[in-house]
Amino acid sequence: MIRSILYLDEPKFASLSSQVLEGLTEYLLTERSATSDVSTSQKGPLASGRVLADALRQVSTSVERRILHDHAFSLFEQRLLEAGQLTDINAAKATLPSPAPSLVRVSAPATFIDAQKLHTLLSTFNRIGEALACVTNHEAITTALAALEKAKEQIRDKAKLAEVTRQTKAMVDTAALAKKQGMYQDPKFLEDLALLTDFAFAKQIELHQAVGPLLFSSPLTRDWLREPEDMLVRKYSRQTEKALVVVGLVTQSLDAVPAVTPSEGVKPSNMKAATINMLNHIAALESTLSGRSDNEVVIDPVAVYVTL
Repeated sequence: MIRSILYLDEPKFASLSSQVLEGLTEYLLTERSATSDVSTSQKGPLASGRVLADALRQVSTSVERRILHDHAFSLFEQRLLEAGQLTDINAAKATLPSPAPSLVRVSAPATFIDAQKLHTLLSTFNRIGEALACVTNHEAITTALAALEKAKEQIRDKAKLAEVTRQTKAMVDTAALAKKQGMYQDPKFLEDLALLTDFAFAKQIELHQAVGPLLFSSPLTRDWLREPEDMLVRKYSRQTEKALVVVGLVTQSLDAVPAVTPSEGVKPSNMKAATINMLNHIAALESTLSGRSDNEVVIDPVAVYVTL
């Protein structure tokens, strides 16, 4: 099976695979230094050739490392399957055993949930709305402003001119035009919503996969994406047509332990008890804003890929 890997958490993968494959030393490649000749033959400022050679060597090493990891991941996944330690979840098998397995492989179309993108949208929503209104009504706005300038030259009655000016301003008011198109909201509402979003999701990016009645959510670390998230969304769409495969560890499942309820009206016995109670309040608030749904299974993803 050929995989196009979109995400690979290298430290987590190295830790797990070293245990499953009994180390990766037999797959390590010797770093080549053939680019060193470039630094001696290139003409230019002093040491410029060595800088270029070092850059080329870094690129070569990076590509080598990715090839190594991709090959090692194939071996890692195959070994888990052979040992029966990897549970498949897909359209044909849309159930999660109880107790939940440690490692799963979920195959289904996915949705990229980018809280950072959402925060940016909420923070600039009205500006975007006004810009859109300005662009889509550019011709009408230009015509109205030209008519106003002409009216200023022809109308001598100040009251009539004031009325024409008022009407023209209403026609070219981009905030009002955006409001009519549903692209302008109360600024305080957007500010509060952006604050809550930032608190609840901390600009995370998640992958959501619906499989039957279950929802699998996989929080991703941006550093381990093989490409920038905007490029992945452009290529695969925010709601993908192709099935993505997520291999990872189940961290929160349907049989999770209920959260601790904060103590109300009880005076803490000491500072430690007060701190724990405050943390329980934070946990309760987080649960309200971004807690796990009843049908949601949270995965700590090791890899995300597309099969070819």
